[in-house]
Amino acid sequence: MTSISVTTPKVAPQSLEAPPQGESPVLTKAEQKAVDKEEAKFNEFVVVMDDQATRDVEKAFTMPVGAERRQFVVKTLIDNTIKSQGPLWKILDGLQANGHVSTRRGYTPLWIQNAIVVYGDDEALSMMQGFGGVAQAVKSARHTLDDPSRFHDQLAPLEDVASGVGALADLPTDVDHVASKRGAKKPDLSTDPQWNLARIDVEGAHKDGLTGKGVTVGTLDTGVDVSHPALLSKYRGYNPETGEVDHAGNWYDATPAKSPVPIDEHGHGTHVTGTELGSYDTMVVGGAPNAKFVAARGLGPDGGTDGMLLSAFQNMVAPKIAGQRQVKFGPDIINNSWGSDDGTSVSYMHALRNMDAMGIINVFAAGNDGESGKGTIGSPGSSPHIITVGATDRTDTPASFSSKGPNPLPVEGGEPVPFIAMPGTEIRSARPGGGYQEMQGTSMATPLATSFIALAQEAAVQETGRMFDTRAMKEVLKRAAVDVADKGVDDSTGYGIPVATDLRKHVIAVAKELGLTKPAKAPKK
Repeated sequence: MTSISVTTPKVAPQSLEAPPQGESPVLTKAEQKAVDKEEAKFNEFVVVMDDQATRDVEKAFTMPVGAERRQFVVKTLIDNTIKSQGPLWKILDGLQANGHVSTRRGYTPLWIQNAIVVYGDDEALSMMQGFGGVAQAVKSARHTLDDPSRFHDQLAPLEDVASGVGALADLPTDVDHVASKRGAKKPDLSTDPQWNLARIDVEGAHKDGLTGKGVTVGTLDTGVDVSHPALLSKYRGYNPETGEVDHAGNWYDATPAKSPVPIDEHGHGTHVTGTELGSYDTMVVGGAPNAKFVAARGLGPDGGTDGMLLSAFQNMVAPKIAGQRQVKFGPDIINNSWGSDDGTSVSYMHALRNMDAMGIINVFAAGNDGESGKGTIGSPGSSPHIITVGATDRTDTPASFSSKGPNPLPVEGGEPVPFIAMPGTEIRSARPGGGYQEMQGTSMATPLATSFIALAQEAAVQETGRMFDTRAMKEVLKRAAVDVADKGVDDSTGYGIPVATDLRKHVIAVAKELGLTKPAKAPKK
């Protein structure tokens, strides 16, 4: 890799995304063997900085959800990242020159949380652990699909990246489809193939004019088949007038494959996206059929590393459109059906807090380790900055696989995890290639919660002129929840199963309670 300047910029650059890599030269077998041998000594690790600009970012919670709030948070984070990381780039460049950091994969600064993803050896890791201003430097955790029938736990490789200031070249600047009507007869939850939608009465919300219109959902998963009939018209990159599809700003692949177009080689991401908003003709599999979606692939065949998933978050929050990073085009809600078994991990805590401050709601699956008993909530599902979802069956009984609380992390106010529950067994939704299939897991419950939140966000805009942040949305969910399982709040289903019948009323009540009908002033830095 050619050397790069490490002079800290005086003005915030336009992105922390690595520039595109040129085509790799064709190597002989001997040359490739030598490269593989050299790369084998490197592992991905994440350097987390002490200074996370927490006090400044907290000011955003007094602002209305919207573009100004997002831009305030992102500018604060970028300014802090450039100020605090500069000295480490010099050290890492030296380590790279001496063979302790990969010349092919290097290191990547992040601003979604103040951290650096490094592909280096044990000596590089040890040096970063002892450097001033570093909170921790740890090898990346391994994250896998939240799928009770699959237990992959492999460390996936990090994408090729540029390093230091060279990776600071591109920072943020700044067909409606009506849901088909069901018959008047009440569906039988014991036989209805879309019993999940019937259980939470999405039809009641649709009749009240709430279908998710104006809301953008992000799916961070194994990818998505955007050509699926139930999904194509919902993809933000699809132009119904011309039939053309534009993936710029609507798709990002954080895996080593770096596919320029949406792809889903597993099927998991397509299935959860369908539950969020899928519909075609009379086939309705999603709860918010008029919402739009964007997608990022953060999970490859062997799962995803911290570096891949943090990169996916950052590029989804600030997508590239017309050559520029546009924070205002980030999604309103992000659906996540992945995690690790370690509920005590705080690897994503800062990133999730920062997205919460931006007004973006992250929804996470609780995990599928429930058969091991209580205290099985994984990470990032244990974070207080998100909404965590457990799974129930057709009889409102907690699914045996659904992970349970209490939270292994201290949570202010004793908030339960999972926060709510949703149907998660025998769930029919889209599969790549245009068909449909049944799957089970808290993965399948989570996108239904995401669709519910999309319906609530539409109501919030209609009633208050703004969307709700995570705190306000949690109040809506609490009001809408029907108690199931153990009486009261419990460790399997939280507050219960939210039902959409009186959703608009709940949104109005929360808006009055929290004073969200009044405009808030922007904070002073």
